[in-house]
Amino acid sequence: MLFIKITIHYFKFMISICTKLVHSLIVPWILNHVNATNKIQKMIKKNSVLLLGTISILLLSISISSAYATNSMSGSTNGMTHATKICFGKPTPGSDWSNCDMRYIQLSNVNLSGINLSGANLQGMRLYNTNLSGANLSGANLQYANLNFVNLSNANLVGANLQHIDFYYANLSYANMQNVNFHGSRFPTANFQGANLVGADFSGTDTELCNFQNAMLSKSNFNQANMFGDNFSGADLTNASLVNGNFGGGGSMAGANLKGANVGGLNTAGADLSCTGNSICR
Repeated sequence: MLFIKITIHYFKFMISICTKLVHSLIVPWILNHVNATNKIQKMIKKNSVLLLGTISILLLSISISSAYATNSMSGSTNGMTHATKICFGKPTPGSDWSNCDMRYIQLSNVNLSGINLSGANLQGMRLYNTNLSGANLSGANLQYANLNFVNLSNANLVGANLQHIDFYYANLSYANMQNVNFHGSRFPTANFQGANLVGADFSGTDTELCNFQNAMLSKSNFNQANMFGDNFSGADLTNASLVNGNFGGGGSMAGANLKGANVGGLNTAGADLSCTGNSICR
């Protein structure tokens, strides 16, 4: 009996000790764990809301920025209206990039024949040695662009802004540039053979050693232009204005039609003037 009583007391004592341990150590640990879990859950919820809010704000900012960029690029540049948009991807031959803002895309030494760039903003771009043959650049803004060695043969450039551009060795043969203003641009050795340049303004520009053979240049303006050594053989220069231009140094107007052209003050020293329709023709 004594052994049984001792055993019972021992178990009671152990239960008491365990109970105290549970209350003093395990219960607080559990409570702390629960509290920590709750805090973590609250933090996750709070951060999730914050994260979603941040993402929403960023998306809204991008939308506003894009809209602002589009609106800020809309306007008039030298009498032409441009409403460009942000475009992504890689331009390829024949693709449609009309009205895109492409000022920061590298397009040198690539083939973009037949691409649609109508209304696009290419201001200040480097298009060195790029193939844009047959491309549609009507209404595009190319102001201050580098078009050295570019191929724009058979391209449509009607209504494009082609001011202050370098066209060294550019191929513009059979391109349509009717009524285009080339103010401030340079064209030494450029090829305009067969191009439609009716009403084009070359006044004050440098077209030294350019090829205008068989080009349509009626009503064009070459006042005070440097046409030293240019080839105008077979060109249509009816009603063109070449006042005070420099056409000396071996240039040719063989077979050109100068009917109604204003050639007052034109320097023709050393040029081939076997043209027709004007008093300077021989």
